[in-house]
Amino acid sequence: MLIDIHIHSRFSFDSSEEQVNYIERARALGIPVIGFSEHYDYDAILDGSKDISLCDVPEYTDEVNALRNECSTPEVLCGIEFGYRDISVEKYRQLIKAYNFDYVINSVHTLPDRGDCFHEAFFAGRTIEESYRQYFNAVLESVKADFNYQIVGHLGYVSRYRKCENSKINYADYADIIDEILKSIIERDKCLEINAYTGKTGGLSIPDTDIIIRYLQLGGTKLSYGSDSHRAADYLRKSEEITAFLRSVGVDELYYYRQRKPVAYKI
Repeated sequence: MLIDIHIHSRFSFDSSEEQVNYIERARALGIPVIGFSEHYDYDAILDGSKDISLCDVPEYTDEVNALRNECSTPEVLCGIEFGYRDISVEKYRQLIKAYNFDYVINSVHTLPDRGDCFHEAFFAGRTIEESYRQYFNAVLESVKADFNYQIVGHLGYVSRYRKCENSKINYADYADIIDEILKSIIERDKCLEINAYTGKTGGLSIPDTDIIIRYLQLGGTKLSYGSDSHRAADYLRKSEEITAFLRSVGVDELYYYRQRKPVAYKI
């Protein structure tokens, strides 16, 4: 059993799903906890993006609180996914102070003067290695950033939307920078997310299994699971396959966060 704490609803610009539909699925499956993590990509707004809108945080948090009052199970967690850039950190500090999020996912989606990795134009004029390394350098900066986040989101996001098959990132090709990222996560007692939305990478998860294994070898212990669903139909995607992999490498517990404190559970 995995606890899915990376899901999006109508409060994210790229989803129209109602939160109650996820809750009904969780209840039907006997899942005791569910966590929403709506997009708040202030980085893209500052870049002048016309493709997105920001989460209405007061309305979002009000709806989560209403759902909590309406149902005893599953427990509903209120998370947020921040799109990291140094120019957006002060805004994120203000939101963390103003709202009682259970957890913050720190994700890199955009790079300066490059836009979002979602767009094929992100890769224009550069080799794949150059693009991937620039992304990893941005992730390393985000891990070291001074704001109260708990989870490092979808390490390897840059590979998800490449317009080709088998675009996954192999640890051996970027071992130096990936090791630096993983060590920084461990040193700061942050949590590495296992994100099940892989796009065309051909891998099991983002990050893929070789990077997760390296994280464990380096002494990492905190792992969370997220389907990154934008539809209730994708809730808990690949959960059985990911559970089997984790057990095969000796992992028998994952984490979710309540009131920004880690909660371990058996898988």
